[in-house]
Amino acid sequence: MSSGREATTILPSIPNGDYASDFKRKCAEAGITHSTLAFIGGGKMTTALVNGFVASGIVNGDDIAISVQSDASAWRWKKLGFENVYTCNNEMLRVHGAGIVFLAVKPQNRSSIFEQLDVLSLSQTQLVVSIMAGVDLATLEADTCARGYNQGVVRLMPNITASVGVGASVVCASSNVAQARVDLVVSLAQKVGLCVQVNEKCFNVAAAVAGCGPAFVFTMIDAIADGGVLGGLARSTALTLAAQTVMGAAKMVLESGEHPAKLKDDVCSPAGTTIYGMRELDRHGVRSAFIEAVYASTKRSEDM
Repeated sequence: MSSGREATTILPSIPNGDYASDFKRKCAEAGITHSTLAFIGGGKMTTALVNGFVASGIVNGDDIAISVQSDASAWRWKKLGFENVYTCNNEMLRVHGAGIVFLAVKPQNRSSIFEQLDVLSLSQTQLVVSIMAGVDLATLEADTCARGYNQGVVRLMPNITASVGVGASVVCASSNVAQARVDLVVSLAQKVGLCVQVNEKCFNVAAAVAGCGPAFVFTMIDAIADGGVLGGLARSTALTLAAQTVMGAAKMVLESGEHPAKLKDDVCSPAGTTIYGMRELDRHGVRSAFIEAVYASTKRSEDM
């Protein structure tokens, strides 16, 4: 049931009053009784969202329940300060009474999760949000309807950088999900970064860009740092410079409104050092490699 090995998380303090009050108000407007969260699965995406939600001040640890696969996983979460940790999904849903239930397991475990859920274990006043890659809304609706839940499902794909408050998430929803409920999920995701609502036909490719993108960028940072080490820099210095440079470049794209190709051209002076480096990137097909990586990740989601 767990969506991967649990990563280190943080458990900050009492939630910011304004954010917490706003979240409770939006839950009430969406017909959701409890402003609490439950996660079926305790892996990396759960960790990223829990980190981000708690750090943003929307909720605190007592407002979150997590169902994991093993006692060892439960112990790791409890060691980090979370008390509402279960190894039985039905028990978590029965005891915790969560307003929003996140399905945060690997897609290949989807069937077994729903087979384990009791009929009517999901209340109509709850909101079901799936962060499973490659599982479409029609499948999720069939799964939840078989358990007596007919309020539709929201799909959300966050990324790992939500854990530090600068995530990029995409969302889509069943046609029968009330707009207030979709807005609630978007507002949650916006507390940990940017969130874009898309049509489901574009969800897999958007998820590949946002959800898989950090791994591609981490690889790029690592490679640029390796280049610095090759030239004689200490690794720590090279890595800090590479990471800061990528962060600054991204900030320029988002804030300047300029196309990245224009910004690249501005750096490439005639016969200068940068254009020579760009020639090597083009010679080795780096642009094409990034394009193909997104395409391959999208196809993998479609094939799941």
